[in-house]
Amino acid sequence: MSNEAFAISEEEIHAYVDGMLPDARRAEIEQRLEHDPQLAQRISQYYALNHMLHARYDRVLNEPLPSRLRGEPARRGA
Repeated sequence: MSNEAFAISEEEIHAYVDGMLPDARRAEIEQRLEHDPQLAQRISQYYALNHMLHARYDRVLNEPLPSRLRGEPARRGA
């Protein structure tokens, strides 16, 4: 199987890292990873970036929006 016949899009790489690919396509990519060290390195870097972003920002994910960013409520009858 050539690399061209088994093209993996950037969207699929991100979906793979995020666990959002269908099982069949995930299995195909995992098989490819066994033979493609460059792809494995790239995906590893995306996992590291994903981990860093979660470590940095997950703690503020559910904080309420500050009042200064909520805007003014609409006035009735004006």
